[in-house]
Formats: sequence, C-alpha cells, structure tokens
Amino acid sequence: MAKEGEPMQEDRTEDFTSMDHVNSIEARVQELLKSNEANFNAWTLLIAEVENTSPDDIQKICLVYDSFLSEFPLCYGYWTRYVGHKARLCTMNEAEQVYEQAVKIASHSVHLWVNYCNFAISSFEDPSDVRRLFERGLSYVDKDYLCHLLWDKYIKFEYCQKQWDRLAHIYINTLRFPTRRLQSYYESFKKLAVLLEEQLGSQNVTTKLPEGVPNCELTNMKGCEYTEISNVVGFPDQNPADPEALKKYLFFGELLYHKSIQLDKSISCFEAQIQRQYFHIKPLDEFQLKNWHDYLTFVEEQGSFDWTVKLYERCLIPCANYSEFWIRYVDFVDAKGGRELANDALERALKVFLKRTPAFHQYYSMYKEKIGDAVNARAPFLQISENCTADVIENICRKANMEKRMGNVEAAMEIYEKAIKMAHEKQILKILPLLYINFAQFKFVATRSVDAANEVFRKDGCFIITRVRCFSSFKHRRT
Repeated sequence: MAKEGEPMQEDRTEDFTSMDHVNSIEARVQELLKSNEANFNAWTLLIAEVENTSPDDIQKICLVYDSFLSEFPLCYGYWTRYVGHKARLCTMNEAEQVYEQAVKIASHSVHLWVNYCNFAISSFEDPSDVRRLFERGLSYVDKDYLCHLLWDKYIKFEYCQKQWDRLAHIYINTLRFPTRRLQSYYESFKKLAVLLEEQLGSQNVTTKLPEGVPNCELTNMKGCEYTEISNVVGFPDQNPADPEALKKYLFFGELLYHKSIQLDKSISCFEAQIQRQYFHIKPLDEFQLKNWHDYLTFVEEQGSFDWTVKLYERCLIPCANYSEFWIRYVDFVDAKGGRELANDALERALKVFLKRTPAFHQYYSMYKEKIGDAVNARAPFLQISENCTADVIENICRKANMEKRMGNVEAAMEIYEKAIKMAHEKQILKILPLLYINFAQFKFVATRSVDAANEVFRKDGCFIITRVRCFSSFKHRRT
C-alpha cells in the first residue's frame, strides 16, 4: 500500500516511461545534429512523432523544432507550424519571437513574411504595428518577382482598415518594380486615379510633369526609390484630393509602370525558367543552375547594387546547398566594398548551409586569410569521420600551409599531428597513408631534411604496410 503523498507504482512507471521517451527524443536529436549528412526525412519523422505523441509537451516541441530549424532554417512552413504550437501552449509574445528568429536568418523569404504578417493581422492590437511589419518585410523582398504575395496581403489589410490614402500610396509602389501581378496593379492604380479625379470634379487631370517631380530616366534603376516616391507624391501625409498632389501621383504612376514594363521584358525569360522558388533538399538540375547564373550576370550588369544583392539572397533560397552561389555572392559584394555583407554571407553558409562541405571551409579560410583575419582563418577543420573524403585531407593541408605562410611552422605541424592522432583514435586507417605522405612532404619542404621527413613515419610506429606505402610514395614524389 502506498504511503500518503507517494505515487502508486503504476504512476512511477508512467513517469519513468515518459522520462525514457524524453531521453530517447533528446538522444535522437543529438544523433541527427552530429550526423555527417543532413537527414531531412529523419527530422520530419521525428517532428511528426513528437506532435502525435506529445502534442501539449512544449519542451519536446521546442527541442525538435529548434534543432530542426537550426539545420533547415529556410523551411518557412515549419516556422509557421512552430509558431502555432507556441501560440497554443505559450503566449503570443513568445510566438512572435519565433517569427523574429525566423526572419533574421531567412529575411528574403516572401512566403515567410506573408505568414508573419498574417500572424500580425490576427494578433497585433495596433494597426500601425501591422503596417510597420509589412513595410519592414517589403524592404527586403520588394524586388522579388513573387513579392505580389505580400503586396496583396498589404492591400487587403488597408482595404479592411478603409485607409484609402494609404492604399493610394501602396498602389503606386506596386508599380515600382516588375512582379507577376504588375498589370493587375496598374489597372487598380488607374481605377483609383479615376476615383480621385472624381473627387476633384475633373475628368482631365493632366499627366504633364508637375513642378518638383524629379526627372527619373526610364533606364535609371538607381532612381525612383521607395522613399523618393513617398516624398514626392506626399501620400498619405497630403490630402489625396489636392489637385497638385494628384498630378504628381498620376505622372509618377505612369512613369513607374512604363519603366517596370520595360524591365519586365528583359527579365521575364529568366523568371519563366525558374521552376523552384523555395528551398528543398532535392538537387536542382543543370538547366536551373545555369539560369540562376545567367540571371545574376544580367542583373550585375545593370549596375544596381540593391537589386543584385536581393537577387542573390533570393537565389540562395532554392540554391542554399550550392557553394558556387555563396562564393559568387561573397566575391561580388566584396568587390563592391560590401565587406560586412560578405562576412555575413560567409558565416551563414559556414554555420548552417555548408557546414558539412569541406570545399567551402577551404574557401572560408582562404578568404579570411586574404583580408587579414587570421583568427577566423584558423576556423576548425571538419571532424575526421568514417565518411571523410579527400576534401578533408586537402582542407588539413591547406590550413597547415596557411600557418606556414604566416610564419607559424610549428602550428602547421601540430595540425598534421592532431589529424593523425584523431585518425588513429577513431580507427580511420584508410586516410592514414595520405596524412603521413602529406605531413612528410610538408616537413621536408619546411626543413629541407630527409631525416625530419622520415621521422614522421618512425614517430607514430605505423603499421609496416602503411609505412612501406607511405615511404615508397614519398620517395616516388621526390624523384
């Protein structure tokens, strides 16, 4: 008989079972995080299991979602699902913080901003807070061909608020850059213009260039930016029924529309060939990769740094797992003086998207060495494991050579020694011959001493077969 206050035996069994399940989830999460491959399917199965077996256990839900999204932060649908759990089991403020975390790393995802703004509409009390969020999102994605998804939500929101002056402001900005719904926005702009004319009791408001409107050339992609339009047109600060403001509004709308139409003709061929706008673990075919490269080249030639950066960020959603695009992005912004953007892209790629790609680790170290950042140039090389490849060996050699160029020969030798020690400890014997060969060659070049190179083989007491293979290969390379 259980004492008062002591759980019955079956209760303790349930507690132990529950604890075992938690430990099992934690162990599986850690196993996936430490894996040499990003196993997307295993992660989604784990999430589904937790949601089905522990739908109200916020600890488990946070564990699996935080871990999964650290691996796949561009999966906007899972961010939204996570927010749903937070809103149901925690507070709306905590739910909002999940979206804030999401847009920090996926700031150029149109779909993510659409979901975040939908959340804001239903949960924010002050319409001005919702409005600021829309504007914030558009500052990142306003040059995305699919940003009409966000514009449509913004238009619907202001329509429900009956903010006609703000709608006028929105419609003219939808004409600023080509989108999939450019023509539809132009038609809405014209309908709104007619209503504004009727308010003035005039049907023939001229579109002649009014005084105070800058002469933005149609081909000048650096002009007519968002803030400039706001200042010139004056909505929503001015009364939209003011004749002079209406003249400016009509003229600017026509100007922006015709500029965007011309640009749309130039980029529609690239846009039509983009088959995947979102992130997915499945690889893209060569045709898709070439289209992105061609699109980037075209935009770079237009001379707009803002547009080019935003296209790179858009490209790096479906192409997040391709080091060639990250490297191209870093090289481009660095050449234009955008060192901060280059470093930000490097860190994102190294820590999230390409952390299991040895070749990118090499590029990272080379870039950091080039700009004089010796500390980050020495970033840890990939851990030796059963699945390691020749890229890992090359990475070790590159880091050792980098230390030698910096005058740190002893540090360079320590890199080889640590790598050899790790390979012995983990019994990864297949890579030992290459490690010994490269270390011996390095010692010979650094010291010009054959005895010092031979010492590499004697010091660690290699297996006879390994020593013979290494020594024979080393002698062959010297001759």
